[in-house]
Amino acid sequence: MRQLFTIDFEPISEILNSGIRRADVFMGVGLNASEQVPSISHVLSRDTGPGVILVKEELSDQERNDVANEFGKWVRANGIRELLETFSVYLTEIYNVVFMVETAYGDGTKRIMPVSRFERLGINYQIEELRRFIPISDERRDILKSLNQARNCYAHRRGLVGAPDIDPATNQFELRWLRLRYQILLEDGTILPEEEMFGVYLEKGGVLQIQPVTERHQYSYGEELVIPKDELKHLCLCVHIIGQSIGEETVNFALASGATNIGEPSRPEARAISAQDP
Repeated sequence: MRQLFTIDFEPISEILNSGIRRADVFMGVGLNASEQVPSISHVLSRDTGPGVILVKEELSDQERNDVANEFGKWVRANGIRELLETFSVYLTEIYNVVFMVETAYGDGTKRIMPVSRFERLGINYQIEELRRFIPISDERRDILKSLNQARNCYAHRRGLVGAPDIDPATNQFELRWLRLRYQILLEDGTILPEEEMFGVYLEKGGVLQIQPVTERHQYSYGEELVIPKDELKHLCLCVHIIGQSIGEETVNFALASGATNIGEPSRPEARAISAQDP
């Protein structure tokens, strides 16, 4: 008799959603704090006893600016790391579903690695392994690779673009992400682009259309990888869009393999983080 098991996508989806919320909230708090005028105190503690002085308490204007700028880099580095490390955990849970389905319903022609080994892979290799079972487009694979490379740039080179980040073909590092682009389809078939649609009165109305498009920004060797706050918001949304689509393709894979009664991954509600987040 074939073994029965239940696949619950709710907690799997929540791993992704929680990581995105945490990255979004913490980058927002941190970057807003780094820009606050007058600046927030940098002193960690004033009660460590005599003789324990690691950083001077009184800073010049230039020193305060330097601290704020470096803090902004630190916030970006940790926010992107939170985003992608949680995404890697999410991919591992997705792969666990793929492993169970393939083991139960597969014909044995595809080699499948143990989940414990998949978990130790980097994101780039995790994506390639998943692509053997579920469709992930080259474009979205390349977006995830660029985001992962941005994390490496912050983590290992303090946000400066180094030789490992450079594409030899272009001599540039290209950061890619998905953003939602809006436009209005008018009654006569004319498209009103996002740049022109706000503050305009449309007598006959129109149809609001939303589609994900790929944004690109190129950086040269030695250039600082500065990502503005609005783009960081789009990076969070980008990871959600790609993660959600991977979850939906996993459901399709399970159903096509012969599994039954699989529910769709849930759409997240907008809420703040809490101690109950995974």
